[in-house]
Formats: sequence, C-alpha cells, structure tokens
Amino acid sequence: MRSANGSIASFDGPGAVNTYANYINSAGVIAGHYIDVNAVSHGYVRAADGAITRVDAPGAGTGSGQGTNAACLNAAGILTGYFEDWNSVYHGFVRETDGVITAFRAPRGELGTFPRSINKGGTIAGDYRDASGVSHGFLRIP
Repeated sequence: MRSANGSIASFDGPGAVNTYANYINSAGVIAGHYIDVNAVSHGYVRAADGAITRVDAPGAGTGSGQGTNAACLNAAGILTGYFEDWNSVYHGFVRETDGVITAFRAPRGELGTFPRSINKGGTIAGDYRDASGVSHGFLRIP
C-alpha cells in the first residue's frame, strides 16, 4: 500500500502464502484475497487502521484452488466478490456492513458469476459465463 506521502507498507492476510489487493475505496479500506498453505483462497477487508477481517462466503469450497475472492467495495463498506463451491461453480456474493453475506448467480450463469465493481447505491456490475463458456455482462440492482 502506498500512502499519499510516498511511503509503502506491505501486509499479508493471516497465515497467507500469497496476498492480493484488488481494490481500495475512498476511506482507505482495501478488499482482496489471500491464499493459505492449503491453496485455499480467503477474501479479506483491510481497514484503514490495518485491521484485517477474513471473509469466507457460505458455500465456498475449502479444497485446493477453491474459496472466496473479495473483488470490490463501495464507500459505505459494502463488499462484493465471488467464490468457488465444491462443484467448481463460481457464485457472486455481496457482504453488507453488518457482515451478512448473500450469494447470487446471474441468470444463465451456469459456469460462473463474477462481480467486478459496486457503486455507492449498491448496484453490482460484473460478468457471467453461460453453459457454452461465453461471457456476458450483468447488473445486479439492490
């Protein structure tokens, strides 16, 4: 993380082998994911004070290569991302500021739903893959 004065601070998720920062909002809160020693992905939210909250979507697989990826959060702290379940199907999720996580799939998103961004009103944009493997865009309106 690079601060306004140019200093750089590194951080890792708890027990992480690799840590990825995917997004930072205007409050300095970072969303991303990290990979643990078992090759399972865990989403996280890193507060501006450095505190890291692990985010694992209900239904996320815990096998190698599976897990949760936190993609983006808005200024209010509402988080979106995706997870891979035990059947290797990707689902989108939204995590409210109280920690409640709701999973969703785009219609015809048989091979996966991948949220990429969320605006201040909570509308989520992303892409999904249909049964033929073709990608399409979607909007999820709260």
